[in-house]
Order: sequence, then C-alpha cells, then structure tokens
Amino acid sequence: AAMAATNDVDDGPPALMTDQVPSKPNVILIMTDQQNFRTLGCYRDQLREDQKYIWGDGVKVDTPHIDSLARDGALLTNFIVSRPECTPSRASFFTGLYPTRTGAAVNHGVLTETTSTFAQVLRKNGYRTNY
Repeated sequence: AAMAATNDVDDGPPALMTDQVPSKPNVILIMTDQQNFRTLGCYRDQLREDQKYIWGDGVKVDTPHIDSLARDGALLTNFIVSRPECTPSRASFFTGLYPTRTGAAVNHGVLTETTSTFAQVLRKNGYRTNY
C-alpha cells in the first residue's frame, strides 16, 4: 500500500518544479506487506549474516528501488502491530486506534463511516491524498 500527500492544493506544477518552497513538507508513505521483512534488502542489511538467508544460502529477492527509498528517506526498525492479521493491522496503522475500535477487527472487515484516518486529517489540513 502506498499513500502520497502533497501540499500543492491548486492544479499547477508540483512545488519542486517551481521556485516556491512548500510551506508544508510533502509526504510519501509506502507500506509493503505480505512478505517476511527479510524480503526487502533494506531490512536484510540490518541483520547478522546468519539471520539474512533463512530460505537457503544466498536466496534473496533484490529490491533496489525500495532499498533506495529507505536509504534516502526513513526506515522503520522498531515497529509493533496491534494484530498479526492484515486488515486489522492496517486499520490500526491508518487510524491510530485498536482494531476493535475501527470496525475492521477481522480480515475483510470495513472501517466504520465515523472512523477517521490520518489521510483524512492530512486532507483537512490542506494536503491532497491518494491511496
């Protein structure tokens, strides 16, 4: 899942293509899932050699673009989820609430209409968001 939020509220060129300095930073959040963290080179590089290749010696997936984004941006290395299942974990991540408070406490659950996400908070503060 990826979410982008930019602060340029008009339809003009992005702030980076003008001489204007944005008053708020642009935000790009990329959350990958459905794989072991060792699948991404940026995390595998944080491990001792004996922990890197649990599927066999040297067996790996190359992820140069995600690794580059992590190297030049931010890499979360101490992250705790509220539930091990996909939907409840994402619901909690995007809302800041426990899954039972979001309406999506089980896989394939749906957020309640009154549950706010941080994308909605960004939008209310002048950002354009996309998912």
